[in-house]
Amino acid sequence: MEWSVRNANYEKVLAVMEIYLSERYAKICNCPRCRNDIAALALNYLPPHYYVESENHKDLGSPWVMVETAVAEAIDRVVEYPNHPNEPKVA
Repeated sequence: MEWSVRNANYEKVLAVMEIYLSERYAKICNCPRCRNDIAALALNYLPPHYYVESENHKDLGSPWVMVETAVAEAIDRVVEYPNHPNEPKVA
């Protein structure tokens, strides 16, 4: 059997990001760099919670409200300080 170490918050962060970036923050940059920056920042805001993949990890990780808050804060920060130039505005 192959074992793998995972961060329980990683999947939660990605799930919340998908919802927020398609609904609440649909008009912000959705490039791979910004998405990765958002995920990295959100995960840094949350405490790490690692587990071995073969274990039952249904209820592991931070509470959803903490994940939602971390993702929202990360999105706000990336919008304010993107790691690439803003695209020119079309009038």
